[in-house]
Amino acid sequence: MKTRLAPFAAFALGAGLAIAGCGDTSGHLGTTSFLKVSITGGDPGARDRLLPLTFDKSAPITIKVEAFKADGQIDTAYNGFIRITVKPGTVVNLTGPGTNGRNVPLHAGVVDGIGVSVAGSFGPTRIWAEDIGYTPVDPKRAQPPACANGIDDNGNGNVDFPAEAGCAFANDDTEDAGSYASGAGPVLHFTSPRIADVRGVAQGGAATAFPHQQVSIDTGWNSDKRSFDHSVVVTRIASDGFYATDIDDPRGYGSIFAFNFSAPPQMRICDRMKAYGGTAADFFGFTEMGFPTWELEEWDPIKRPCLVPEPHVFTSQELGRDDKAAYVTTTALTKTIAAMVRVMNDPANNVDVHIGKHLGPNFPDKPGLVPTENATNCDFNHDGKIDFNTDPEKSCSANCAADLECSEYSNFLSQSSFVLVVAAPDPVTGKPTSCQGGPGTCIRGSIQANGSASALFDPVASRGQPMHSFTGTLRYFSGGTQYTIEARCEDDIVMKMEDPIIDSGRACVHARTTSDNSSASN
Repeated sequence: MKTRLAPFAAFALGAGLAIAGCGDTSGHLGTTSFLKVSITGGDPGARDRLLPLTFDKSAPITIKVEAFKADGQIDTAYNGFIRITVKPGTVVNLTGPGTNGRNVPLHAGVVDGIGVSVAGSFGPTRIWAEDIGYTPVDPKRAQPPACANGIDDNGNGNVDFPAEAGCAFANDDTEDAGSYASGAGPVLHFTSPRIADVRGVAQGGAATAFPHQQVSIDTGWNSDKRSFDHSVVVTRIASDGFYATDIDDPRGYGSIFAFNFSAPPQMRICDRMKAYGGTAADFFGFTEMGFPTWELEEWDPIKRPCLVPEPHVFTSQELGRDDKAAYVTTTALTKTIAAMVRVMNDPANNVDVHIGKHLGPNFPDKPGLVPTENATNCDFNHDGKIDFNTDPEKSCSANCAADLECSEYSNFLSQSSFVLVVAAPDPVTGKPTSCQGGPGTCIRGSIQANGSASALFDPVASRGQPMHSFTGTLRYFSGGTQYTIEARCEDDIVMKMEDPIIDSGRACVHARTTSDNSSASN
């Protein structure tokens, strides 16, 4: 049986970072054994020379791990395995004498020349060593591991993994728990992720690269120079959080929503983020920051422009096509999730945008259950939800989904969502006869919209009518693959062609006053 370190560490030695153990009921901490991690090779970076964020295997950092007794002397009696981890990030592999997975053996209290390659590390990073009481062996050897041999080796009444708390895994060759003494090395200086990195741009942007992790985002604020290297700007204040965009990242995927449960205090559109952190997560496919923290450079229109970028204007090709053929793509949609987007009527280029023609409270006639102008309500049993498995609601909702002009009415009542239809000339087949409501040779696409931010806007009364533009932030819900443009305020909804579209530096923007320094847009 191997010698164990005494529990926990209460102080550090040299580069090692010690972890204090539990004290007695008086709150005093005991000084016991500890581990020291030293960096002996590789590039640890520096505060002014940050290592790049990477999700591939990094260049190895070479470490030395030593076990010390409470008197500061190396514990030469310690022979056993130590677990190597990195925070934040993941240890990809270890190289060196006796390594086994993420574990390294100490002989006479020391192991040297261990190469540690990591991935996903960001910001101030440390390599940790911990005695978890794990002695990994080949599970197929002639003599089974102690944690898989059917014997209560340490006589405590528990047998093998997972019943025995001292067994880290089934191939652990000791049922004794570790001391959990630990130590961490000096800081490795990695760059922090930008919003696109949190959104998972390196993996295609479909999900966050840091699921359920606390992340500090690189906002571009340089505290040494007291200036911004790039800018992350608040684009929308919502009733449950806020939206921000990295306006200088050419990769796309540069916007993200922060769920704050309520409108964030003392924040306005056009503010710039000096610090921004939170827990990254995917909520039904919508990447967001939970429990956000932030520090603002409050916008002063005298000192700088607003900086909210002009929205991405969707083409009909980006929004789909009647026959679901060559032009169906979600690339532009995925890139602009949480960003400012727009659909816009452009008669000069024969682009038509109108509210879906089919939206109304009546029920479609049976047996066809085909939605019509004022009959798109599929909630036949009045329970406030659609049964997608049983007729008539099943067929009714399927018919509405297949109709580019249809907005299901009960969904509109509950979510305020309706359909916008975009039609434009087909660049492949040539010039259309007309895209302004006629069949023509046009590509027709659609997208959901939510205009509840404007009390004066009535989609039902305006069904089938053309509109100049509809602007907002783009939200995604994986159930049904639904993208929705959510208007921020009445400035984002322009019905009449003669009315101007307000630029992003002024739309929904309200300067601070001495009596009101915070306001939610919706």
